[in-house]
Amino acid sequence: MSTSRFEEPNDEEYARRVESYWRQVYESDCFDIEGVRAPPCMEMNGLITFNCLSFGYPDRPLVNRYARLGLHRYNMKEGTNFELDCLIKFNKRCIGASSYWITLAARDTVARSPMQTFQVQVDEKRARLLDLTCSIARVKGETTTTAPFSSHNDCVVDGRLPDWPVDAFDGSQRFYLAEGSELLYTHWIHLYLELAVCKTHMSISDKDLSKLKIVKVAIETTEEEPLKAKNSILYIAFKGLATGGIGEHVERKAIIKSGIGEHTGFLYLKGNLCRGEEELTPMSVVERCIQYRDRLLTV
Repeated sequence: MSTSRFEEPNDEEYARRVESYWRQVYESDCFDIEGVRAPPCMEMNGLITFNCLSFGYPDRPLVNRYARLGLHRYNMKEGTNFELDCLIKFNKRCIGASSYWITLAARDTVARSPMQTFQVQVDEKRARLLDLTCSIARVKGETTTTAPFSSHNDCVVDGRLPDWPVDAFDGSQRFYLAEGSELLYTHWIHLYLELAVCKTHMSISDKDLSKLKIVKVAIETTEEEPLKAKNSILYIAFKGLATGGIGEHVERKAIIKSGIGEHTGFLYLKGNLCRGEEELTPMSVVERCIQYRDRLLTV
């Protein structure tokens, strides 16, 4: 028996609609769900679609960097040099720790190949901390084998983050120090840092993220090429992050673990900003004058 538009469906009918909804969603791996409508009363538990070609959509800095993270994973695997051109759309679940299914356009800036449409999936494990998995990064139309849920045992960044080592920048053989020109060609290190900052400061803007400047990076890994390591721990010293309008001059620290799953090829990231007394260092009068001058010049 059909229900009128004003009648609530019974439990059996509602369960059937929910099952039908998720079946249609999963048929496109959660990427192309236009026209798939969630049953009444479960809109907030389903996926919400955002068109990035329009002017307004949420999480703009974060979604942009999730898209770039997917391209980074694809480039590592395929040896390509795709860079983000624009976001097209994304779907997400509106819960604390969310999942994002992003469709984007990118171009290989070295091969100068035609524009390609990519699909990227990022799953957050925690809401306000960098702890995520990038499980899909592919050209649209390609198929990927979806690993079973037990593949999370494949994660290589489980467990707590290490403490900041006292000898991180002292020339210890335990670490590889990346400085100077090397930092110009390792955009992924800056991307990881921006993601850690984004997750800690959810309202941060692209303008403020652009102020982040890496001072030093110590890489801990057992692999022979640290700058190309699939599994590593980054100890990053950086400046440019103001909290409460002050502290942009303070040198701060971030620890980020990254790894590629041996069986799945998933990219795992886990990281956080270190908090210490140095973050409370007040800005001097001279530094405040310089900051005020710079703000006037950018108006």
